[in-house]
Amino acid sequence: MILERIVLTNFRTYEKLDLEFGERANLILGSNASGKTNLAEAVYFLSLARSWRTLEEKNLIQFGKEEASIRAYVREGTLHREILIELTPQAKRVFLNGKPLRRLSELSRLTNVLLFSPEDVRLFEGPPAERRGFLDVSLSKRSNDYLALIGRQATLLKSRNALLKEGARDKALLDVLTDQLIDVEEPIVRYRTMYVASLNAVLPKVLGRLTGKTAPCSLVYRSFVKDDGRFKERAKKAYAESLEGDLMHKSTSVGTHREDFRMKLGDRDVAEFGSQGENRMAALALKLSPYFLIEEEEKKPICVLDDVTSELDVDNAGRLLAYLDELGQSFLTATDLSLQGASVYEVADHNAKRRN
Repeated sequence: MILERIVLTNFRTYEKLDLEFGERANLILGSNASGKTNLAEAVYFLSLARSWRTLEEKNLIQFGKEEASIRAYVREGTLHREILIELTPQAKRVFLNGKPLRRLSELSRLTNVLLFSPEDVRLFEGPPAERRGFLDVSLSKRSNDYLALIGRQATLLKSRNALLKEGARDKALLDVLTDQLIDVEEPIVRYRTMYVASLNAVLPKVLGRLTGKTAPCSLVYRSFVKDDGRFKERAKKAYAESLEGDLMHKSTSVGTHREDFRMKLGDRDVAEFGSQGENRMAALALKLSPYFLIEEEEKKPICVLDDVTSELDVDNAGRLLAYLDELGQSFLTATDLSLQGASVYEVADHNAKRRN
């Protein structure tokens, strides 16, 4: 996929911005707080219609303005698309070639964007929710069925927790909700198991290219029960054993919403025994790995890396830049960066201009 042009209106600090991009690396350079990340955020917003920086979408609208918009021109092979996202404090509307998009879930297939942000350097050291979020977003882009499953799971979990808060006076209803949760969680576990196996097929090569070293590495997925042909039996037992505690804490303590995965370098858990540098490179390798699971060249994702080189030493940064130069379109923000053949944009006073 290639993002050919973007037009921002009242988005963050950009009152009006119209830029055309190169097909390979695009360097977005400027001092801190100049608006670099706001531009990267707009590119990422095209994939999921949500920000990685805020849950309050009204914050994306320039102060004092009533609405904002992102208009993008995207090419996939010989196909050309115009995507328009309009934001108001009350609503969000998405259009494809002038027609309303029925489902936001379709957006990631129209503009698939991979993101690495400064917060991601602590992906393996942070809470399990961040790692689950990576799995859910990545899988939802690949499968509408998975997206529907986690949506259904969230609805059932909310209902079960509400019943627990009431003391679960209706035991029959609690049992029904638990059984329905288990029915949804069984395919979720299978999707996650298969996806982690797919990542493990490419992860060692990606990490090796980024670090310049050959070392075994793998993700270890921790399902809340084994999927060994007796999933429902094991899951019912897990829910039954946790019921007393769930009633006490008024919350569901087991299930796919509590799962996690870890990364091993050799036989060591990178979060527990890895250096800061190893954790950074492991997280970066993981976030880039989905790129290689897409076989059709024209469908390869766009990569957005926000301030990534500031977290890397000179050697690792050099290898990353060389690696990205072999891939498709990418966007990198930095205060200062050089890459031969890259398109360069200078950001200052909340405006961006193309240098070359």
